[in-house]
Amino acid sequence: MVKLDSDIKAYLQSLTKIPIEDWSPLESLMTEKSFKKGDHFFQHFDHCDEVAVVRSGLLRIYLTDHEGEEKTFSFIPEYSFILDFFLSWEARSKTMVSIQAIEDTELLTIKYNNFLELMGSSKVWQEVYREVLLRNYMFKTKREIQFVQFNAKERLNMFMKNRRINVSRIPKTFLASYLGIQPPSLSRLLRDLKN
Repeated sequence: MVKLDSDIKAYLQSLTKIPIEDWSPLESLMTEKSFKKGDHFFQHFDHCDEVAVVRSGLLRIYLTDHEGEEKTFSFIPEYSFILDFFLSWEARSKTMVSIQAIEDTELLTIKYNNFLELMGSSKVWQEVYREVLLRNYMFKTKREIQFVQFNAKERLNMFMKNRRINVSRIPKTFLASYLGIQPPSLSRLLRDLKN
């Protein structure tokens, strides 16, 4: 059984207006997992049957294109959920992305089927899950709009102002990929923003 620390509890509580008075049903189903920098939580075409919360560390979500180039499209910092959205649609689906630790990372995981049972027994966890899905959808939609409306310099500036993740934690190659530019262009943009 995992004992959730106060920061994780505060984050989970922030996802619902219903007071979470008993943490033991969730804690009894969770497992702690550690990943070294460079390790994968799962990779493209794996079968992932777990949901996770990041206790510490930083991960990235990426795809590999048909030429073998990795395209980073999101970062997952502390107190964020990791879930394969296709789990709920198809029981035996293979993952469509890869998730890799870019720092030493600790996750709290729960089997997806156990999480479904937990949601079935408690409205609070249904609300938490709904809020996670909503926030992920809003984040994804906002990112897509930014790619259409703003250039790379403006996107970088918004990413830095957002303060969700300190840019210094992200390797430049992954940040450049996330912004849709080459690393030398990112170096120029960072210099411009510094000046």
